Amino acid sequence: MRLRELQKILRILGGHKRVEIIKLLLNGEELSVGEIASQIKLSHTATSKHVVMLRQAGLLDRRQAGFEAKYWLEKALPHQLAALVKLIRKASN
Repeated sequence: MRLRELQKILRILGGHKRVEIIKLLLNGEELSVGEIASQIKLSHTATSKHVVMLRQAGLLDRRQAGFEAKYWLEKALPHQLAALVKLIRKASN
């Protein structure tokens, strides 16, 4: 991973709602934007924007499930981000 890509990801992780989304998905569950929004207490529109940012950064993956998309943490996170994920897990306990 190049420095520029890492900087982009770190900027994205600077948003506390985006960190909440990551913490919510740490258990490997697949959730829709609506399910995420209700759990982090944010509007569907705002949650969707955060999810798009996380997906564009390569942190989330998605699949279409009927009329909605399901999102989960990308299982092939770059090695450099593994330490960040561990910190988020530790902070959520």
